[in-house]
Amino acid sequence: MKPMIQGLLLAGLTVASGPSFAATGYVDDSSTGIVRTGYGECLHTARWGEENFIEECDPVAKAAEVAVVMVKELKPVSLAADALFAFDSADLTDEGRNRLDQVVGSLSAKQLENKQIEITGYTDRIGPEGYNLGLSERRAQAVRDYLVSKGMPGDAISTQGLGTAKPVVDCEGERGASLIDCLAPNRRTEIEFSAMEVIEVEKTMPVGE
Repeated sequence: MKPMIQGLLLAGLTVASGPSFAATGYVDDSSTGIVRTGYGECLHTARWGEENFIEECDPVAKAAEVAVVMVKELKPVSLAADALFAFDSADLTDEGRNRLDQVVGSLSAKQLENKQIEITGYTDRIGPEGYNLGLSERRAQAVRDYLVSKGMPGDAISTQGLGTAKPVVDCEGERGASLIDCLAPNRRTEIEFSAMEVIEVEKTMPVGE
């Protein structure tokens, strides 16, 4: 027995039967075949890679056939906007309509599922509490009607009015017309939109699955 082979056997290694030529990435005897461990595994060198595997040594190393496919997934989409109103009015201002048009435009090109729109109306602090609560509800409804007129699904829209709650500005010290102008940001309706956007992504999948 050659000294090299004898040394390998003493280390718990055997020589595989098979081709006697050198196999890139595998330890071999150069005359007898690829060297295996005592568990029957072929020994790799640092040059081994899946591109030069031998199936009788590494049957699981064979690269699976794959195909690139387009699949649909859902991605969360959310945005917030507001619409403004004139003093003591539930009619949208031109700026308010422009903001809503931007919302509708940003969503029209998307394929969406699970759409939910929450509209909350507010007023400034001028006037009786009960009156302001009703006004805030009418403002929320006005925004809903506008969105529906632009093609948004009415059954996905909920509305509520919170009167003077959550003011954006306080305007302490202002009086008369100056106070009305200062409080304009509080005369608003907030829109919170959430949905799942259907997108197509590339994925690799094993052939046959």
